[in-house]
Amino acid sequence: DRRLGREVAIKFVRLDEDRHVERFMVEARAQARVDHEHVCKVFEVGEVEGRVFIAMQHIVGASLDAAPGLSLEQKVIVLRDAARGVHEAHRVGIIHRDLKPSNIMVERTEDGACRTFVMDFGLAREWNQDVTETGSVLGTPAYMSPEQARGEVSRLDRRTDVYSLGATLYHLTTGRPPFAGSNALEILSAIASADAPPMRSLRLDIPRDLEAIT
Repeated sequence: DRRLGREVAIKFVRLDEDRHVERFMVEARAQARVDHEHVCKVFEVGEVEGRVFIAMQHIVGASLDAAPGLSLEQKVIVLRDAARGVHEAHRVGIIHRDLKPSNIMVERTEDGACRTFVMDFGLAREWNQDVTETGSVLGTPAYMSPEQARGEVSRLDRRTDVYSLGATLYHLTTGRPPFAGSNALEILSAIASADAPPMRSLRLDIPRDLEAIT
């Protein structure tokens, strides 16, 4: 950003279809409304040569699923901070609907601590928004709440994000998502009808309190 002398990240729409542009604008509006240290900031939405873009905070780090060398304690702290950012989104009426390790970024500070940022509100919607879609399953299967897996869009509220944060923490601590399957349909079916294996059945060194919180 030459005017303000800062580096930014630029995100473009891949396709020119109206529905993609509309989704893109929903993401920008949602993310711009959430002002929190653990949510990636949106600075500007614009258009150049017929292509719509978002200019946002440049995060010098990696997504949570690719961040190297995190201890169990660091992973838990990252999720705690992500939950704080998501809570602020809920406070202003925004549901993320697609929380997962790849939508949480980690930046290392000079002293080695982790700074957390929640990204990509592309599936976000306002709680009070009229819902006309039925039976649509949007999101990433392994981290979906049961009601989202069943396509019950009108029932989604902040609890669906709380579930996804829990599923993400489960994956970070055990090394696998709560539900497994050879394809998306198997995973969605398991989420809607089964209980996840106890975390300590997969890793006995996980503290009991952490299992209870997750």
